[in-house]
Amino acid sequence: MIKLIILLVILFFGLLFGHTLMGIDGRVVIALPSTVIEMSLISCAIIIFFAVIIFWLLEWAVKKIYRSIAGSKNWLGSFSRRQQRKAFYQSINAMLLNEPNTALANIRKTLGGDFYGTNALIAAELEMQAGNYDQAQAYLITATDNPEAEAIAILKQAEITLIQGDPQEAMNLLSAIEGKARQTKSFVVLKLKILAALQDWPQIKTLATNNKKLLGDDYITWVGECMHSEFAAIASKHGANALKQHWQSLSRQAKKDEANQVAYIQLLIDQGLHADVEPELIKFASKNSHHSYWPLFKQLQLANPAASMRFIESEIKAQPTNPTLFSVLGHLAFNSGDMPLCIKAMRKALELKHSKEDMKLLALALERSNDVAAANALYHELLS
Repeated sequence: MIKLIILLVILFFGLLFGHTLMGIDGRVVIALPSTVIEMSLISCAIIIFFAVIIFWLLEWAVKKIYRSIAGSKNWLGSFSRRQQRKAFYQSINAMLLNEPNTALANIRKTLGGDFYGTNALIAAELEMQAGNYDQAQAYLITATDNPEAEAIAILKQAEITLIQGDPQEAMNLLSAIEGKARQTKSFVVLKLKILAALQDWPQIKTLATNNKKLLGDDYITWVGECMHSEFAAIASKHGANALKQHWQSLSRQAKKDEANQVAYIQLLIDQGLHADVEPELIKFASKNSHHSYWPLFKQLQLANPAASMRFIESEIKAQPTNPTLFSVLGHLAFNSGDMPLCIKAMRKALELKHSKEDMKLLALALERSNDVAAANALYHELLS
């Protein structure tokens, strides 16, 4: 296209100023061994111009024919660059359509091409999903030859090694990763999983705390698991009172941490101290509106959970389309024996979002209310 534009510009200026050559008295002579060619300057310019156009057209035609042939046949047993690129995109499309076999068949066609290692990573991921870990490792070794894919390839190698039951070797692989890849969530979560396999809870707590923002909701899970282990050891050896004293001895910052709060409340519930839990749980949840508190409310076994219900109802007023809050209210009502309130709350929760857990509780509430037909209809739906 650029060449065509240049030629058109030359043609334009030739037509605009070419007449000035008519007044120039001069000739061009080309002497060959057996022939002498003589022409005027204007004739020579015209011949050169059209020669350039013909050369450009021939070049374009030859390239077009070559690309057409190269794109439709195999040369020396390997796919052309065009075919590989096509297979690469077909593989991605198949992955998005959840067709792993088609995706794998297409990505294998690209393995001789230069895709900066991404094709090998995709092939490894598909083999991992199929449980072919040895083949996945082979593709990952290929991917490590590309600087752009090296960190991800090593990360996946460590993941496979952990799955195969060798957490120490997985940690060794992870240690080889350098640069920005170490600050990604995938790296941190995999390292936490490896540390969990090694039962290194202090390191898990330190790593999770240092990456609280990066982990997001996963922070509650990991630190909560560490604290649960710590609190459980105290409760099992010295009882619930010792656990309460230990909680009070923690720093203000530690007691404000949502993960610590969730672990502490869960241990008190496990100890059967539901009445002691209720005011603490409401206090924590009112200061930190985090969804990790809602499963704890569902576990409360109280004859009269009036304070909890008032709190949840106030939350519902602020978030009237949150199905989880209606589910919490229904669980509180069911555990206290208030079946009419439970049925009303669970129906609202299911109206906002389908949930098998909520359907099962609604069926139990209907059964206890002697509405056997409605309960059986829900049980049938759950089974189907």
